[in-house]
Amino acid sequence: MTEVAADATGVIAEHAVKLDFSAVPEAVARMARSVFTDTISVLYSASREAAVQTALRAFPLADGPCTVVGHGGGASATQAAFINGVGGHDIELDDVHTSSRTHPACVIVPAAVAAAEAAGDTSGAELLAGIVAGYDVEVRLSQAMGVQQQFDRGFHPSGICGSIGAAAAAGRVLGLSVDQMRACIALGAAQSSGLLTFEEDPSHMLKSFNTGVAARNGIYAALLAQRGFRGAPDVLTGRHSVLTPYSRPDPEPAKLLDGLGERYEICFTSIKRHACCSQTHSAVDALLALQEHYGVAAADIAGIDVQLSHDAVAMIDGNPLWTHNIQYVLAVAAREGRIGREHFGAEWTGNAEILEQAARVRLSGSDELQTRFPASQGAIVSIRTATAEHTLQRDIPAGSPDQPLSDAELRSKFDGLVGPVLAAQPREDLWTALSSLERIDSVRGLLAAS
Repeated sequence: MTEVAADATGVIAEHAVKLDFSAVPEAVARMARSVFTDTISVLYSASREAAVQTALRAFPLADGPCTVVGHGGGASATQAAFINGVGGHDIELDDVHTSSRTHPACVIVPAAVAAAEAAGDTSGAELLAGIVAGYDVEVRLSQAMGVQQQFDRGFHPSGICGSIGAAAAAGRVLGLSVDQMRACIALGAAQSSGLLTFEEDPSHMLKSFNTGVAARNGIYAALLAQRGFRGAPDVLTGRHSVLTPYSRPDPEPAKLLDGLGERYEICFTSIKRHACCSQTHSAVDALLALQEHYGVAAADIAGIDVQLSHDAVAMIDGNPLWTHNIQYVLAVAAREGRIGREHFGAEWTGNAEILEQAARVRLSGSDELQTRFPASQGAIVSIRTATAEHTLQRDIPAGSPDQPLSDAELRSKFDGLVGPVLAAQPREDLWTALSSLERIDSVRGLLAAS
């Protein structure tokens, strides 16, 4: 293990506890609001999906203080964190932090909201502070473990690192002391889990379960630490570091503290435009751009050739999980001009024309794209017609930090996801409140509409 300053857990715990939202740069504040608003819109949409509905049948609402978004209050903190954590990832429109290959918001936001509602009169600024802190912990942990090492060993970083990021977020919202936060991080680490077996589950429920568990783990850790439950003093760089089992043979603990307090990782996350695996997004963007520029209809396409990094190919080539099957995703995109959650129902995945188009998608690995992976999830796409071939390279997808969605696109996504659940006026009121969240004295009741 690479050398690092002793007691990284203590340094990170102090950073999380002392993070003051009023003191962060405006770019950080703006991104925190955008991520939170985007995640809430995803939760409203997912509230009508089978995964959330099934979880509610297993754990019905009662008389708890917390909210399952889209279904109102009555949940315990752990129940709300779990179900919202399932919903946050279920429709594949939650954010993705590219260089860490984690989906932070779907675990951090549910844990932070559950902590805020359990605590009572938590301000919007305190809630956002917890979310920013959770990103700084979760992302650095994945980078220190080694992103590809986790995948190579069969682990899901959003679950493994998400448990600890969610713990830090919930702990910050609950106002833990540095000593309590140290224990909170240790308790989050002790629960960390999540396997890549979700890639064999066409329903996507197992993938969503991983993030639900991570959010639940975070609130468990924070509530226990708040009440004096203890943990290992330095779970990040101590003798039995959490880095070791998930990242052998060579974790990089120095990355835990790299830029801490100066580089806020929430600013480097991407907000999704397409309801599918982020590894497919650059290819989808390139395909749609080619079709628009050259006026190529889906029926005109004789074949699609795609080059991605080798590691991306391994994840999305012919995957049984439809959202992670690039052949299917591109076939739908070519025909529909977009990828929405509705495109993964049985009437779509069994459509003979789409499956025939998917069979004409050829995928290969690129040495050149691999050299920039995972920081850059690029794609080279060629479409072949009877008379021509057109090629386009996209190095980053729309929604990335260097190509962010516009305010209009963010609002359109919000309205499209929340619209089927909330009427026009409640939806407008929610947008207004979320747009100035840090000025709200108490978030109690903020998400009660259903």
